[in-house]
Amino acid sequence: MKILRDDELLKISFDEEKKLIWTEWNPKSFKASLSKDEIKNINKQIADYIVEYNPEYYLADQRQRGVVYTIDIQEYIAKVLVAAVEKANVKKTAIVMPKDYIVRLSNEQTINEIDSDKDYNYFNDFDKAWNYLFG
Repeated sequence: MKILRDDELLKISFDEEKKLIWTEWNPKSFKASLSKDEIKNINKQIADYIVEYNPEYYLADQRQRGVVYTIDIQEYIAKVLVAAVEKANVKKTAIVMPKDYIVRLSNEQTINEIDSDKDYNYFNDFDKAWNYLFG
């Protein structure tokens, strides 16, 4: 597995064998106070890696995400990440939902902004997300 980013907020990995981009928010993100530009930059970086590595699968593990997305950020993420997933022709996307109630609500609102023919599947359980992708 190739580590593309690993810091106090986020880990991004690419598994060449599985053709998987895997993003995982770190627990310290709960305490992070990020600007809108920082949130946009993180999600743009994820989108850029999706396009660059052209994975068949995308796993977004957001269980530890502590950042709440405002409406304009939700729209930005839906636009940028969907464009990347479609450009890379990702076959399956699995999103493991945040644990925090407010963060989860902002995630659900982001999901509602997605306008795509691709399937974006959401899970409360990591193992179910993994099985959806590779089971």
